[in-house]
Amino acid sequence: MNQKPKIDFEQLKRGGVVKLKEKDMFSVWVRAVCCNMDARKLKMVADIAEEFGRGIVLFTTRQFPIIPHIHFKDLETVREKLKEVNLMLDRCGARVRSADVCYDANICPHAVTNPITLGEKIDQYWRDDPGGHKIKISIVGCSKQCTSPRVLSDLGFVGTEQGYAAYLGGRLGLKPFIGIKVAEKLSEDQCVKLIDNFFVFLRREGKEGERSADLINRLGIEKVKAEINKDLSAAVGTKPYICDTKLGEKVGTNKVILRVRATCGEVTSSQTRKVADLSEKYGLGFVHFSVRGTPEIPGVSKENVPAIAHELAGVGLELLDKGTDNLQSCFGSYCTNGIVDAQGLLRKVEKIIQKLGINNLNLKIAASGCPNNCAVSLISDIGFWGVIEPIVNLDKCTGCAICVSACKVNAIEIRDKKAVIDPNKCKGCMDCILACPFDAIVGGKRGFAVSIGGRGGFSPSDSREGETKLGQVIAEFVSEEEALQITEGRLKKFKEEGL
Repeated sequence: MNQKPKIDFEQLKRGGVVKLKEKDMFSVWVRAVCCNMDARKLKMVADIAEEFGRGIVLFTTRQFPIIPHIHFKDLETVREKLKEVNLMLDRCGARVRSADVCYDANICPHAVTNPITLGEKIDQYWRDDPGGHKIKISIVGCSKQCTSPRVLSDLGFVGTEQGYAAYLGGRLGLKPFIGIKVAEKLSEDQCVKLIDNFFVFLRREGKEGERSADLINRLGIEKVKAEINKDLSAAVGTKPYICDTKLGEKVGTNKVILRVRATCGEVTSSQTRKVADLSEKYGLGFVHFSVRGTPEIPGVSKENVPAIAHELAGVGLELLDKGTDNLQSCFGSYCTNGIVDAQGLLRKVEKIIQKLGINNLNLKIAASGCPNNCAVSLISDIGFWGVIEPIVNLDKCTGCAICVSACKVNAIEIRDKKAVIDPNKCKGCMDCILACPFDAIVGGKRGFAVSIGGRGGFSPSDSREGETKLGQVIAEFVSEEEALQITEGRLKKFKEEGL
């Protein structure tokens, strides 16, 4: 009798194919070099979503599109379709990720360095990745820090008039950490050397699964800083990957960047196709993906803005020119780690914003389905994520310690051959529940955690060093109704105080 071959989910994940809750359903992560994608490629993404998925495309905090609901049997066909337009899948898991890059200096008027050229040089670390460690790299051209490099990336480079400042250790998730400045006034070549030093040091001193924040916590920042700053003047041979959306000259002063509202980062295939069409018709022929889930059309003449708004309205989209910043979520309702419906919550939050007449584009709200915080909830003015209380059934527990290995925050230990969970350390992520082979750990109360006051970059009105900060948790295990009540109360306060 022929048995169905076992699917290696971890291997697929490392190659950018991530399992969803539904049987045999996956999401595919489509790589966007320099966080841009030309119109022809984006139309292919839309076509694939329509033909092989459910007509939905997600614009994510990783600044590339994800196509969810692809059946296992169609994965190879999808890969081949992507290859037709020179697209490939990005990565998940313990791999080097594509660098997050903000705008070309020829587009953004705030840029003091050009992050695109540095991004081209360090792309080789993505192509030559040996695997084993999750490493995220982010580059921004000015102090506004639009890609939040100090908290979303292991290595973050911030452009200044004197060169790049480098930060190490940034991450969200179960063990959030704000990156620490480790160098400044760096040239592009010195940035590449610092990255190379970090990779060498991580491979030599790092333990399995460790990230930059773990190295800092275990070895101390001074030791790590000294190692990655060695011989920065020494040249490192690079093989730049030329970004196909790189510009040769500055766009005119009459040109603007149009941001398109995409609540929860979700757009339909027809909406995606329309955005791509508009970039060809009115812009530079490509779309930029922001960390807040908005597709952006750069290089648009101001006189064409009304026509674009009209065309967007025809497919149910609008410009991001009122209300709050884009409401961003992960795909928590169908992610295997999802505990709550993050998208459903945010769509109700959107109605509250409209009811109250809130009009502050600097106000950021996000929701994640679990404490992994893929939707940058912790660096938002108001953030939500799902939590669940794990409860040990002592009659079923065998003391096998699989849950101990699964717990990323060391909240579980074995005592008298039974698992004991420390509620003060537990983050409510569900990893132990999923890992237990005997169903000895079950979910108790579940709900939303709520944080306020997070910020992921410098605000135009406040450019103080170190402004990036994590939100303060003010509630846990609250219902959706309670989360909405908290949100309405905070939004009323923001409005009263003129924030």
